[in-house]
Amino acid sequence: MELKDFGLSLAKIRQTKDISQYELSLRIGKSENYIHRVENGGVNISIKAMFEICRELGINPCELFSNWKA
Repeated sequence: MELKDFGLSLAKIRQTKDISQYELSLRIGKSENYIHRVENGGVNISIKAMFEICRELGINPCELFSNWKA
């Protein structure tokens, strides 16, 4: 399980919801650069931030992990 896999999953879900990185960043009170770094596997996201993102995307956190391969 890699950070990049998590980021790709997040990016796909965010895009299907038609929400930009900028809009998501505003909703959770983080910078657009932070969202970009998370989606590119450049930052280890906190659990708190993950739950905030999931709340704003209207998803269950499990959805971020459903496409991962062990």
